[in-house]
Amino acid sequence: MAQISLNEFAETDLNGFLEMSQMEYGATVSSNPDHIRWKHLDSQFGASLYVNLAETDRVVGRALIQPRTLCTAEKVIKLGQVMDLLIDKGYRSTPINFLNITKACGNLENFDSVFHTSNERSYPLYSKLLKFANPFSLRAYGFPVRFAGLFASIIGRRIEVIDWFTAPLRWLLVFTAYAVNSLASLDITQKSMNDDELEVLCTKCLRQSGPHLARTNTFLKWRFSDAPLWHGSVYRIDKKGAFLGYVVTRNVELGDLNHLVLMDFMLDPDTPLIAQIALRLWLIRKAITSKAGMERKLT
Repeated sequence: MAQISLNEFAETDLNGFLEMSQMEYGATVSSNPDHIRWKHLDSQFGASLYVNLAETDRVVGRALIQPRTLCTAEKVIKLGQVMDLLIDKGYRSTPINFLNITKACGNLENFDSVFHTSNERSYPLYSKLLKFANPFSLRAYGFPVRFAGLFASIIGRRIEVIDWFTAPLRWLLVFTAYAVNSLASLDITQKSMNDDELEVLCTKCLRQSGPHLARTNTFLKWRFSDAPLWHGSVYRIDKKGAFLGYVVTRNVELGDLNHLVLMDFMLDPDTPLIAQIALRLWLIRKAITSKAGMERKLT
């Protein structure tokens, strides 16, 4: 009978993890050694907790719990995010192995609370079998800046002349973005932020918007700058020398469309409306000048 063990994920566990992922998914991010090392060994919050289902020294199931920190008005909460759950095909016929791994991920002294971000495969298991609550869902919103690719994704054929006819609209958007940015005196650069600036920003956002996952320079560097596959560009936002926040963007190709994705942002709650509008237009201008077909964000 397969047995559960819990240990901190280590470099020596990497080959077994990659082998299992390769057998299940083939050549994907889950079988990329640099990505997994970055994800589960190099985080500023420490290595992930390895929930291991093994039989006769062979790993037949796993889940990893990545440590995170949630900031609230009252205290700092140690969170664990369950990810990379996988069970060998030969051990899926009975739900007991899945239940045992899932139960092992709860009530851990390492964390105050554990959460899971389900995908389309695991959502039915968590919502219907285990009756886990679903407090919120993410939705993607986009602003198209080039239409040839958008129509190609619908009709299956790219008609380049569409982008020629809509070019004046893009020029107008770029000009408007420059004008509003100048009016708002907004300065968006890749200059570094210091920890004191981020701490003050996080405190203000905490009072206005409620609990959020901790943001520090070390975290932003690990999450975006050091990411081997999902690299993001971090931009600081200033208005007349006053620090207002930051945004993180990444260019992603999905199907026939190139997207400029807004990966993360934090903005001072007291930011003037004109500066908020200027920031939105800056993102649209950046999508146009980076030749993306759409500016996209998750909310």
